[in-house]
Amino acid sequence: MSWMDAWINVVMIGPAGCGKTSMVASFGRWLEKELGERPIYVNLDPGVLKLPYKPSYDIRSLVRVDDLMRDTGLGPNGAMIKAAEIIEERLNDVVVRIRSINGTGFRLIDTPGQMELFLFREMGPRIVERLSEGSRAVAVYILDPFLASSLSGFAVGISMSIITRLRLRIPVVSVINKADLLNTIELERMLLDESKLVERIALEEHGLAAELSAKFMNLVREYSKAMRIVKTSAKTGQGMQDLYNLINDALCECGDLT
Repeated sequence: MSWMDAWINVVMIGPAGCGKTSMVASFGRWLEKELGERPIYVNLDPGVLKLPYKPSYDIRSLVRVDDLMRDTGLGPNGAMIKAAEIIEERLNDVVVRIRSINGTGFRLIDTPGQMELFLFREMGPRIVERLSEGSRAVAVYILDPFLASSLSGFAVGISMSIITRLRLRIPVVSVINKADLLNTIELERMLLDESKLVERIALEEHGLAAELSAKFMNLVREYSKAMRIVKTSAKTGQGMQDLYNLINDALCECGDLT
């Protein structure tokens, strides 16, 4: 496969609790078992206590949130912000260390639980930009499964995936994780039938909220040639082939995810 000639940086991103870390581990196991790949794992979350994979690079070798809380008396949020500042100050060293890991194939990048620290500060965009030099990158935006159970919640999730595209300046694909806990059949059916979609929005929302939801779904359609909901479960391994296919499609020259 021609797009496998260099590193493929797969950046897992999404709100706290969506399953980013579990997704990194599950997708990595699938790549190893099904394709014989040897992905490297990059942990960029200084606040995580335990990882289900062995990181090739671990940001906790530079800074740990629990250490900052103990040493400075900061609370969890303050310590996360301080950790982000430290990473930004040492960003060049972080990137050099990650890029020095030998191999080709996939870099699976686990981002902080507090998505806004990675997405809206300079840390995330700069790291992604530097790691993408001479290779390719795609972000996997993981929708919160319970937020995505309503159309208004789904609209919010999709809006964040669009913002992720704007901030990181790389292709973004979206998945709904924890599919083993959530039935999305009705949502999929509505997304394929515009009349059902409008009808459901009218039932779920009222007034301005309904109007905004409808307009936003139209915006999503305008900027997406096809909307494919890929359901995954990091717990059971469901949907890993579909995720791989989405990444492959996102990196093809045509950029058409149909």
